[in-house]
Amino acid sequence: MASAVQHIAFLTAAGPPAGDNHERMARAFAARGWQARRLAYESLGMTPDGVAATVPGGEVVPLAAFDLIWPVGLGARDTFLDRMQLLRAVDQARFVNAVDALVYLHGKLALLEFQPETHVSADVEALLRIAAGGGRWVAKPIAGSFGRDVAQLPADDASRRAILERLTGAGAGRLCILQRHEPAACTREKRVLIAGSEIIGAYAKAGGNLAAGAIVRRTALTARECQLIERVIARLNAAGAGFAGIDLAYPHIFEANVANPGGLSTLAALTGIDPAPAAACALEAWRDAQLD
Repeated sequence: MASAVQHIAFLTAAGPPAGDNHERMARAFAARGWQARRLAYESLGMTPDGVAATVPGGEVVPLAAFDLIWPVGLGARDTFLDRMQLLRAVDQARFVNAVDALVYLHGKLALLEFQPETHVSADVEALLRIAAGGGRWVAKPIAGSFGRDVAQLPADDASRRAILERLTGAGAGRLCILQRHEPAACTREKRVLIAGSEIIGAYAKAGGNLAAGAIVRRTALTARECQLIERVIARLNAAGAGFAGIDLAYPHIFEANVANPGGLSTLAALTGIDPAPAAACALEAWRDAQLD
């Protein structure tokens, strides 16, 4: 590690955050000699000297002053693309998760080759015809978070239609994913946290997303699961993603959450060991390898 003090910025929406990843990681980086600062998405702007954040009191803080920049969460939907345009003007090598990773990887279609049979449409009638062909199906938005709006389609047509109309915006043209139900997702789904090129930890979960009340327990990864995750890590790293939560039910990968994966507090509670220091070490090594 370089002798000079290094700086990391955590970009979050103003107000209470959805989780505590940024707080845990700020402490972990501070323990390694870094200075950490939280900046609000809403404060970002462009100055003649580049992209900067304005903090309470009026201080203008240029993002170029930070060795690492970590966008946590996606912020307000209405201004997301505006913010990504601004952040794309910053050196992407400084980002834990680069702008392109946030735009293209945070969604349920980024790793299609690892997923069960999947259809995407805004046409409710077309989706209903697919579901009527037999089998069990799950409907979900492309880029939702925290398990919101993910639903197994019931057997009766009226309930199916109601779910699909809600997800497509009742004719508003919103795209909906219809994916063949994979029983393994109910019985052996695991959330795997990765930092840099390393696996930080994993836990088993039943009942979907933690925000929706899933039950979690300690678990280990099998050799085959590790091999699969290593393939996904290579994909994520190549796209500029250095921290993610990967939802795995071997042989399927359902999602790589790069915006708000949570998980650090869950691992700490299950194992009694805070995973944040190991994640900070892995991210620092990954960043240094990129700079070499």
